[in-house]
Amino acid sequence: MAASNAAPPCRGAAEIVDAVVAGETRAIDETNAAFARIKARDGRVRAWRWLNTDFSRSLAYAVDEAPVKGPLAGAGVGLKDIIDTKDWPTENGVDTDKGRRPGTDATAVTRLIAAGAVILGKTVTTECAFLHPRETVNPHDPERTPGGSSMGSGAAVGGGMVPLALGSQTVGSVLRPASFCGAWAMKPSWGLIPRTGMLQLSHYLDHIGVYGRSARDLALAIDVLSGDDGHDPASQGVAPSRLTAGLGARPLNRPRFIFLRDYAWPEIEPSSAELFGNLAEQLKAPTANMPPLYNDIFDIAQDVLARDAAFNLGQRYRKAGDLISAPLREWVVRGFSVGVERYLTQMNRLQKMRVAFPKVISEFDAVIAPATPGEAPKDLTNTGSPKFNLLWTSIGVPAVNVPALKGPAGMPVGVQVIGRYGADLETLRAAAWLGHELGAKVVD
Repeated sequence: MAASNAAPPCRGAAEIVDAVVAGETRAIDETNAAFARIKARDGRVRAWRWLNTDFSRSLAYAVDEAPVKGPLAGAGVGLKDIIDTKDWPTENGVDTDKGRRPGTDATAVTRLIAAGAVILGKTVTTECAFLHPRETVNPHDPERTPGGSSMGSGAAVGGGMVPLALGSQTVGSVLRPASFCGAWAMKPSWGLIPRTGMLQLSHYLDHIGVYGRSARDLALAIDVLSGDDGHDPASQGVAPSRLTAGLGARPLNRPRFIFLRDYAWPEIEPSSAELFGNLAEQLKAPTANMPPLYNDIFDIAQDVLARDAAFNLGQRYRKAGDLISAPLREWVVRGFSVGVERYLTQMNRLQKMRVAFPKVISEFDAVIAPATPGEAPKDLTNTGSPKFNLLWTSIGVPAVNVPALKGPAGMPVGVQVIGRYGADLETLRAAAWLGHELGAKVVD
């Protein structure tokens, strides 16, 4: 259970930035090393969809020549191929968009480049960031799924090719690949990172998330990406985060955790149930079931996502025919059948769940919960169950995958750390403490 040893795994983004700023390395050297890793490791994993080595190197040279280094100086980044880039195609994983070349970069891309990050390329996504699997495999076992839909981003970071990557999460598309591939990842509070220039499935459920090799990597990237851009209504009035400063401002004290089991718990694998029972005992975290208010979250989220997806993908559906998969066509048809009254009723119920969640956490600092039912399945025909992420995504709260546990086959099993809406710093601090306590690190 190891990625190719033909090239050593990359350092974390924080380490690279520190070295570039100190003059101990150059962005171009880090970029060349990243492409060497990709060449050595990606033949089996197939995490990357598009590379533009000349353009990436031009970004690196610009970083080296800049008199003042940005907060991500020299750090390599992969972008899920639903995030618009004018210097690479953005095909959204779907045949209807083959050869698509956006005229402008997404807000996230503009901000990364301005901060000195080096965009290395586009990573593989499932079709329209939905269910249909693509060519990427798990970097630790090619017979296992890497998860989805941000499969390429999770595999690229978990496989040691790149220190940072962006994904999207509408149900479980960031945290699930992070758990299966053994990477740190964070889905911040809904709206913290504007989604302008990203394929939209659901305005109310879509998030941009970040993969990294440490909690500090996540903080550095999210600080750069966050804040109102004047275009995404979800981010209106949202201030940029200050996670990096907050992580280092004071010692990480032991958080008060609660272990919450939601509607998905009956689908947990026995080995993971034992892992999380032992973890709760180790952390002295009381175990509780989510209140009855949340029992129907699966049906509610399915209706909202289906209706929104039908609206956002309907034009493709009408024109595409067999260019989109049967499961995606069926999902769009389902969405068209969700009437206005049902949609508004489900949205109202969802808003009540969002408002009630702080009382569920009560006096605790953060929640621990499984990120997946267990290890990555030995099945490349699907991307694994996203049910253990669905509730937390639907109510828009921050969630972090801590690559802390291993299953019976030695494969990664992530711990999901969840916080209150807007409490991104407190949630990441709790995850960082847990990672330190458990010796969590990216599995190369």
